[in-house]
Amino acid sequence: MKDLVPLPKIIIAGGTGFLGQLLVQSFLKDGYDVVLLSRNISQTGVLGRLVEWDGESTGDWIEELEASRALINLTGRSIDCRHTPSNRQEILDSRIKSTRVLGEALHHCIKPPAVWLNASSMALYGQCIGGEEAHDENSPITKSGFLEEVTVAWEDEFFKFNSPNVRQVAMRISFILGRSSGAFPLLKKLTSFGLGGNQGSGRQWMSWLHQDDWVGIARFLLEKEDITGPVNLASPIPVKNKDFMRVLRNHFAPLKLGLPAPSFGVRIGCFLLGSAPELALQSRRVTSTVLEEKKYPFTYSSLNSAICSLQE
Repeated sequence: MKDLVPLPKIIIAGGTGFLGQLLVQSFLKDGYDVVLLSRNISQTGVLGRLVEWDGESTGDWIEELEASRALINLTGRSIDCRHTPSNRQEILDSRIKSTRVLGEALHHCIKPPAVWLNASSMALYGQCIGGEEAHDENSPITKSGFLEEVTVAWEDEFFKFNSPNVRQVAMRISFILGRSSGAFPLLKKLTSFGLGGNQGSGRQWMSWLHQDDWVGIARFLLEKEDITGPVNLASPIPVKNKDFMRVLRNHFAPLKLGLPAPSFGVRIGCFLLGSAPELALQSRRVTSTVLEEKKYPFTYSSLNSAICSLQE
């Protein structure tokens, strides 16, 4: 009998959440052995093979990294919460500690994964006001804000690891439009209740990405061996909040009308929902020169087509 050839393995830290599970579905369809590093291995209904870790210290889980195809790190406490001092510390620590211990683990590998994709955020560019040019990977970064500081520290920790055998890509992820999770289902529901007007001034920029392109870009980055460093994961056509909400109203609002939410209303609503108002009010205008130059074929570059697809 011939020896069985092991399935190619991909490791995803923090892969039990919305974005991770989208990737898992795609990899499983192609026959990968997908290992999820998770603090809770008793979860049910999760795709992938769960392996326990604490996100802070090395352990037996390191063996899973050996000779794997890729490591993807999506670990991090959600920023969709009230940014109290304790939550801020947890948001920072969960990102820094998990990234640090993964770097330590890779140094222990005889044959480490060929590529390490680490989540990051477009927040480190700061805000883009009015008619300012969109930020790309060549734009300066800033530390003038909590989310900006967290993201800069996160990437600094990631790029401290350096090995000629491991290609590193920091995925600066924008607002993901997903069918079943994330902010889109909530915005769709509010719009259907007649609450789909502008948020704040409506002039703030929104950079977004369809869930299918999230998967597509992640897989593109795995395969393109000449891509290293930071990459912006965002549609090539960011829109202003007023235009984003108009598209939602056209699809979901009664009579295509919606009450606006002035800034103070957004702040009150976010407080009641346990969220942070800056997630709705800050202005982020980001595109990717890297994906353009490497000719990534976006499935959804138009917001209207993206929203249409999410209704299916």
